[in-house]
Amino acid sequence: MRNHLVMRYLNCLLFLLVWCLPLGCGEDSPVDSVTETAEFVDVQAVSFLTSDGFQIVGSWFTSNRQSGKQPAVILVHTFETNHLQWIHIVPNLVTNGYHVLAYDIRGHGQSTFRDGKYVPLSQFDLEDFDSMPLDVEGAISWLKSRTEVDAGRIAVVGADIGANIAYVSSGSFSDVKTAVSISPVSNSDQLVLLGDGISDFQPRSILFMAAFGDGYTYTSSEALADQTQSPKRVTGYQGAANGLTLLDIREARAELLKWLADNL
Repeated sequence: MRNHLVMRYLNCLLFLLVWCLPLGCGEDSPVDSVTETAEFVDVQAVSFLTSDGFQIVGSWFTSNRQSGKQPAVILVHTFETNHLQWIHIVPNLVTNGYHVLAYDIRGHGQSTFRDGKYVPLSQFDLEDFDSMPLDVEGAISWLKSRTEVDAGRIAVVGADIGANIAYVSSGSFSDVKTAVSISPVSNSDQLVLLGDGISDFQPRSILFMAAFGDGYTYTSSEALADQTQSPKRVTGYQGAANGLTLLDIREARAELLKWLADNL
């Protein structure tokens, strides 16, 4: 039964890669060329344990046309969604030479078991939210076990709550070489995922991205950038796009890829 579910899961991912990717790329791409792109993106269902006992479930995307060690990008999704929302970004990353690990944040998607006990998001307290970067720590450990990964070149890219997780991970884990924080939050109502209470917290090498009209995410980006060591950049965009919808802007997606090329 478990193998059957895994095969259904992989088939679903492959369907999304072939047919849904062109809908999110923001470019006029013929179906044939998109299908050809999807054909060299291999996908594998994966899971790993965090240091505090959560079973984290995700997907591992690689290119079957590359050899040797390649850098890896960890993708952290938005609040109350799952890692499949990144599916339209994956080919951009893979075709630019990156392995990609996208996972369900604890309490989301299939990552709802801790020490064998069901723990849904509805049962989380503030401490549980502040522990979310431990998922990234587990992802890093998993990546370092892979022979095809250049363990010295690991990036974390997150949106919405994932943006704050990326920010905290940058300051907490030395294995994170660079990060991208899309629509982060930092204000008096946001008391978690800001790095408070973490010893020797030193965020560094982060691209912050936000829309000028998206409430406080742009000013939050500026505030978090003030706490970040160089290299760092805050890039604003017209409109009110939030989270992953910001990457529907072609210039924003290009900025993300350029940051990774320059800093990873």
